[in-house]
Formats: sequence, structure tokens, C-alpha cells
Amino acid sequence: MKCIKLLSILVVLFGVTVIGSAQTMEDVVTAQTNGRNLMAAGNIDEAIAELEKCVALAEQVGDDAVYIQIEIESALPNLYFQRVQRIPRDNPSALLEALETTVAVAEKYNDARTKENAERQIPTIYLALGNAAYQAQNYEEAIKNLDEALTRNPNIAAAYFIKGVIYETSKDEPNMLENYRLAIEKGQEFGDARNAQNAQRQLRNFHYNSGVPLLRAQRWDDAIASFTKALEADENYFEALLGMVLSNNGKRSWDNAIEYSEKALQVRENASEVFYELGLAYQGKNDRAKACENFRKVTSGPRLENAKHKIEVELRCN
Repeated sequence: MKCIKLLSILVVLFGVTVIGSAQTMEDVVTAQTNGRNLMAAGNIDEAIAELEKCVALAEQVGDDAVYIQIEIESALPNLYFQRVQRIPRDNPSALLEALETTVAVAEKYNDARTKENAERQIPTIYLALGNAAYQAQNYEEAIKNLDEALTRNPNIAAAYFIKGVIYETSKDEPNMLENYRLAIEKGQEFGDARNAQNAQRQLRNFHYNSGVPLLRAQRWDDAIASFTKALEADENYFEALLGMVLSNNGKRSWDNAIEYSEKALQVRENASEVFYELGLAYQGKNDRAKACENFRKVTSGPRLENAKHKIEVELRCN
């Protein structure tokens, strides 16, 4: 009698177990079907929720549902990535959150390709956030986001360029120079010519603008040092070449003045201000013929009357 009762209990328990398992398997299939339908309808968020539910149910069922679990887990990372593509580009915070989630899901389900695709986009979002903060003059926040972008991809020339501008604005010369240098280096190496050229231009202008007050103060050697650095950034920068001419004439380095005059004229052929300085250099070398020749080429500008005086009075050019 006891054996019969025990057997009856086991049968009941076994039956309950089978029925419970069958119901759970049915739930797995239902969740899978619902998820597919939602995907087909373009309801990505709802599809993700339903398929995540499907995975959880499949884990409860175990071996009987493992093939469904594997199928869904292989599809989920790409679905998360599809959701990223639907977020407006002007909402970087939402994009960043969605990309970080995609990376985590791809890592969880061993989808290296989707993880790489998502990770590749994250630095550009931090770059956008950094640029937006820079435009708003929130420099601390800008540097924070730009550094985050560079942590994830150390070859972004634009990030270095914006940092250089921020440090220039903040009068932090060492950091400015380093970031402009890196913007040029990375831009040239990785095909970002625009930011490399922008950094060169900023660097050139910075050194040139540093040299101008030194020139006015007749600190010839210091001015020459600044103009030389400007020319290292852009060897054809006319204003810096002219600065070299003026500085060398100022310190009576006639040969150097002539050399840089010739370089300046290669950039701007009919520059009257250069011809005047070239005339002064040859006059300083007591080469009257060449001095007269160059003074005659001054045809306009504030030095025109001075050039006429040189020709007619001082040198009495024929």
C-alpha cells in the first residue's frame, strides 16, 4: 500500500515536471516568434526586450532550448547595433550610451565583429562631445571628452587640434605646441590633411604673432627665432619670410636679408615691400647697381616715396 502511494506521488510529481517543462518550452518559442515579428515590423526596442526574455527562458529550460538560445544570442548584438543606427546624430549622449551597451552585449555573446564596429564609433562620439563643449567654451569638459576619444583611438588628428586651440586660448604654450605637433603628425600619417593643415596654420600664426612685437622692439635675434619657427610650420609663409628680411636688415645681416628676400619673392613675385628691403640690403653691401635696380621695382605701397628718395637723392641712380 505504501509502495503504491509512493509510486502515485512520483507519477504526479513527474507529470507536473513534464507539464511545467512543456509550458516553459512553449514560452521560449512564443518569445522567439514575438521577437521575430517585432523585428520584421521594425520595432527594434521591443524586439530586443522580447528576445532577451527568450534567452532567459531558454536558460531555464536548459538543453532542450539550447539551439534557440544560441540562435537568439548570435542575433542580439547586431540588433543592438541596428538600434544605434536609428539614433539621431545630433544626440551624442544617447548614441554613446547605446554604443557602450552594444559593446557589452557583443562581448557577452562573443560577437567580435559587432564589438569592433561599435567600438570604432565611440571615439567619434567623444570627439563630437568634446567639440560641442569647446564651442560652448567649457574647456575642462572639452578636454575630458577629447582625452576619452584619444584613449580609445590615439590617432585622431582633430582631437589633438581642438586641444591645441584650447591650450592656445588658455596660454598654455607647452601643451599647445605638443598637441599641434601631434595633430600634424597624426593627420599626415592617417590621411586627415585638413586637421594637419589647420594645426600647421595655427602653429605658424602663433610663432609669427610672437615675432611681430619682438621685431617692433628691435629684438632682432628673438624675432628671427620666432619667424624661423613659423617657417618650420610653413616654409612658404610670406609674412614670416618678410619678417626674416626685416629682422636681418635690422641687424645688418645683409646676406641673410638677401637670401630671405629671394625666398619671399618666389612666393609673391611683385612684392614692393620686399624689393625695397632688398634694395636696402644691397645698399648696405655697397652694391649701388643692385640697390638701384631693386628700388626701381618698388611701384606701390608705403615705401614708394622712400624708394624714390633713394633713387633720386641718396644713390643718384642713373
